[in-house]
Amino acid sequence: MAFFQTLSAPFNAYMQWLHLRWPAGTPEALPVVGQDGATSIPGLRIAGDLLGVPLLKFAADSGARAVQAFIAEHAFNDSQNSEILDLAIIGGGVAGLSAALEAQKAGLKFVVYEASEPFSTIVNFTNGKPIFTYPKAMQPAGDVELTATNKEELLAELRAQADKAQVLFENKRIDHVQRKSGELEICFTDKTPAVKAKRVLICTGRSGDYHKLNVPGEELEKVHNRLFDPKDYTSKKVLVVGGGDSALETAISLKQAGSVVQLSYRGAEFTRPKPENIQTAQRVLGDDILFESTVSRIEPDKVVLKTQQGEQDLPNEAVFVCLGREAPVDFFQRSGLEVHGLWTAKKIAGFALAFLTILFIYRWKKSNSEVSNWFYQQHWFPYNLDFSAWHETGSAVTKLLFEHLASPGFYYELAYCLVVLVFGIKRILRYKTPYIRWQTISLMSFQIIPLFLLPNFILPLLGQAGAFDSEAGAWLADQLFPLIPGTEIREYWRSVGFILAWPLFVWNVFTPTPNALWLAIAMFQTFVLIPWLVIRYGKGAYCGWICSCGALAETLGDAHRAKMPHGKFWNKLNMSGQVILAFAIALLILRITAWVLHGTSLGETIESMFNLGFTGLSLLGIPLNYATVVDYFLAGIIGLGLYFHFSGRTWCRFFCPLAALMHIYARFSRFRIFTEKEKCISCNACTAICHQGIDIMNFANKGAAMEDPECVRCSACVYTCPTGVLSFGRLGADGTIIPDSLPASPVLMRETAK
Repeated sequence: MAFFQTLSAPFNAYMQWLHLRWPAGTPEALPVVGQDGATSIPGLRIAGDLLGVPLLKFAADSGARAVQAFIAEHAFNDSQNSEILDLAIIGGGVAGLSAALEAQKAGLKFVVYEASEPFSTIVNFTNGKPIFTYPKAMQPAGDVELTATNKEELLAELRAQADKAQVLFENKRIDHVQRKSGELEICFTDKTPAVKAKRVLICTGRSGDYHKLNVPGEELEKVHNRLFDPKDYTSKKVLVVGGGDSALETAISLKQAGSVVQLSYRGAEFTRPKPENIQTAQRVLGDDILFESTVSRIEPDKVVLKTQQGEQDLPNEAVFVCLGREAPVDFFQRSGLEVHGLWTAKKIAGFALAFLTILFIYRWKKSNSEVSNWFYQQHWFPYNLDFSAWHETGSAVTKLLFEHLASPGFYYELAYCLVVLVFGIKRILRYKTPYIRWQTISLMSFQIIPLFLLPNFILPLLGQAGAFDSEAGAWLADQLFPLIPGTEIREYWRSVGFILAWPLFVWNVFTPTPNALWLAIAMFQTFVLIPWLVIRYGKGAYCGWICSCGALAETLGDAHRAKMPHGKFWNKLNMSGQVILAFAIALLILRITAWVLHGTSLGETIESMFNLGFTGLSLLGIPLNYATVVDYFLAGIIGLGLYFHFSGRTWCRFFCPLAALMHIYARFSRFRIFTEKEKCISCNACTAICHQGIDIMNFANKGAAMEDPECVRCSACVYTCPTGVLSFGRLGADGTIIPDSLPASPVLMRETAK
């Protein structure tokens, strides 16, 4: 065992240096929502905390905007059936009140259903809790006013607004919502008759179960999840467990009320709470903050903590477990709402269908595959098209089209470009920042011009026009686009190597005989140009602005970003790319060695080894060589087959050998996503939207610059951050921050405009 540990130590150290050192938090299981809270169920929207931003102003804003979106759909034009509600609002909090005021203003017939009491979340705040209405400059949509600075004032303010508008709250607990006969039905837990509504807005917040410690003794009566009146615990020995704002505010309130308070937190430092809460907790609690400690068990008169020094007994009379609440996932599932990270039978079936469809397309476009041959034999598309007249009488362009239109691969490339173009325009129209506009234009341009038009039209037409007939032109063409043996047809497809560098595109390097020009181009790209780009601007300078894989991921994949898995296991899987990179480097060494030793028996042996690893290796008829497993299966079938269920960056994150090489370069990069800790509200929106699986919030909580090498500079986190915490930039030679010239955060753009 010791031998293997010693042997694996360098590899473990390398893994830790490259990928495993970075935080690996996971997003919460929340409903999948679109613009203005739209869900997978037509006519049902979500507002408030369930959108992922736990701020009063955002709750009020989202409630009003959801109703405005319903109105814009002309959902309430036909109001002849008086038995059907125009709108059912589920949840009587800030978002519910904001939606109710907007519905009332529009003259809608609506009801607000509340399971406990109006504004119950605020009612359950600790007495005297200070209220922070972030962002201070934000003016929410709708008519709700939020000016109070503590719990009691806020509650009075909201109740007064509800009373003034005569908003009625009906005390009902909802079991689920269902669509039936084109209408939405609200079904109650008490089995009373369901209520029909044209539209439903869910504003329940995170009203699921409290997160538990799952330790012996947690069921004791002295264990609580929330603090109502700190004075009830004056002079008592109290332990608060947690490291968020709720835990710190509970501990501070108890201490100020005269309790003997200790705070247990598993982390080495606070990262998630507001800076003012951290400062106050450190001032009033001091050494009674027990970092890197966890509860082992709870007994009637004590709590046993596990610390770095061993177990520690704390005399105790009350415990507050402040770990937050889960979203009501069961309610979402009963209602048929799609939830991030949860797999249903419908989702599994959809995944299987999507994967098989991509597999079919890839077999169809591959020459001499069983599917391609079947289509050819059956005289099906595109083999049923007859353009022979074009070839005999047409122009150079029509003759060229004749050759392309008979090839399934051409239609695949054309569809790829059209998808990038259409979804790219959609992305530009949706996200109105200069960064996204120019990034998307760059990706579309690289994909359409050098990767599609150049090999398929520009170069062939230049060839037909005689551009490669001169001595110099012929030499250049022979080097870059050699003739297919026995034909007069040049391999213009090799021109994609101008953009797609080795080892992403290996076919210009792994040739039977050495091609000095392509070797020089490839080595310059991979070991000079790309390292310079990555070190100066980050890996995303290539992955997010140039690469064809990135073009599809940032356009078609835009709607699927949040589907990328997060967590420690997936961070370990990042190392798969390093294995593939090592395979590619081994093949490169074999390829060059075989060229050098050409004509010798050793050279022939190495040539055989290279051919076996590159295209020949198989086991029981299953290809296990690089060309099939990496270039065809992982890059194509897996990369696209997992697109709609695991995000568009599966290939890029886990398997791409060029990305794996750039991860090494990126460890020396000066690119950063800079953070402003004092603005961070720990909403986790940045982590949830990252389609590279980066735990961005962990960096923001600490005020640390994000330098995980996985980052592709898509700007989704920067754009999504509701308080403008994140910004792109790089470190200068003297360590100063050099901000990006292209604004990527709409929040910072608005602040700058003011």
